[in-house]
Amino acid sequence: MNDSDKTHPKPVNETELPPYRQPSTPAAVSAKPPLWLWPVLVVVLVLGVLLGRYWGADKTAADTPTAPNASSNEVGGKAASDAQAVLSVETVMPSQDTIGNTLSADGTISAKDTANVSAKVNGVAVERVLVEEGDRVKAGQVLAVFDTDAMEQQVLQAEADVAEAEATLANASADAARVLPLIDIDAISRQEADRYRTSEVRARASLQAAKARLNSQRLTLDNAKVVAPVSGVVSDKMVEVGMVAGGEPLFTIIKGGVLEWRADIDPKLVEEVSIGTPVRVSLPGGDSVMGKVSRIAPTADNNRQITIYASLAANAKVRAGMYQTGEFLLGSSNTQTIPNSAVVSNDGYDYVMMVTQIRTDHAAQKVGRIKQQRVSLGERLGDSVAVTEPLPSDSQIVKQGGSFLNDGDLVRIVDGLNQYDDNADTASQARS
Repeated sequence: MNDSDKTHPKPVNETELPPYRQPSTPAAVSAKPPLWLWPVLVVVLVLGVLLGRYWGADKTAADTPTAPNASSNEVGGKAASDAQAVLSVETVMPSQDTIGNTLSADGTISAKDTANVSAKVNGVAVERVLVEEGDRVKAGQVLAVFDTDAMEQQVLQAEADVAEAEATLANASADAARVLPLIDIDAISRQEADRYRTSEVRARASLQAAKARLNSQRLTLDNAKVVAPVSGVVSDKMVEVGMVAGGEPLFTIIKGGVLEWRADIDPKLVEEVSIGTPVRVSLPGGDSVMGKVSRIAPTADNNRQITIYASLAANAKVRAGMYQTGEFLLGSSNTQTIPNSAVVSNDGYDYVMMVTQIRTDHAAQKVGRIKQQRVSLGERLGDSVAVTEPLPSDSQIVKQGGSFLNDGDLVRIVDGLNQYDDNADTASQARS
């Protein structure tokens, strides 16, 4: 090849290009499928659709559990309903309890009978006080002693006066015995005889007066000791050592230590209380003391109330003057009760959540529907409360947690041991 050929290359003819360099050109006319192939394609397509539906029906039947004597619609509806039971509850039935009928009232504890002890001497100072408030004393026991020095001296003086009067009487009697016989022989006049008789009578009278003064002084000495007139408990002590006795009381004693509870009640309720009705009066610290009605006031007080008096049993915690609440025990009755935890309060009314339409689902669990039931409650008794309008005795009531439920909710019924675990599982599933 020469240089001119390199500078001006010759045009290359397409027919002279190698086969792999030949340009691709579309076919002038595409080949058409034969007519007999169309029916074959339609038949294959129909067979594929039928086989697909058959296999899908078999798989659905194998995966769906069937219950005996239940249609497919019932099973599907039941499964959908069971899926909504997301809360487990424990149920209880109303119980019948014996409840005591009571009438509550407020009253004051006071002494049933009291005795005021005063001094029997005047103008004498108190030397010793032997008892204090709250002490139990017996009749005749010495409570206090006065200063007796001056009294003892007066007794000695009275004894001396009696001795002198006795001597005077003896002398007068001797003179009269010696002189009066002389009147029989007219040795003395009658006037002189009367004078001897008068002297003897005066001496005898003086002796009686001296003895009376002695007895009075001895009595005064005995009264220097203040003695309890009755047995009981000293409720007040108004005397101190060195006090000069006057006419005021020195001690107050509750006779027998018997206290009573005085309560005022409405006259309309008096008929429920009678003599002997038991009472229970509360005391500080949660204690109580028993008693019984001893008398009922015949008339109403200024507040149009009737006062009931109830004697109380001996109790170290009971003090006169205490204002305490008590109950008149009027008997007992059989009343329906439910747990306090089952009561749901809303808008000023009380409700319970009853489980109705109870049945067993496919997983052998009891399920039911919630029905909100309004109730009327009475007295609360510890963990229970009385129902004034009884519920059906076989009612299944949600024991606790009813405030989280609504009317119509579907719930599972469990016992108390498994309720926590079931609710925990439900909460865990809800979180996931």
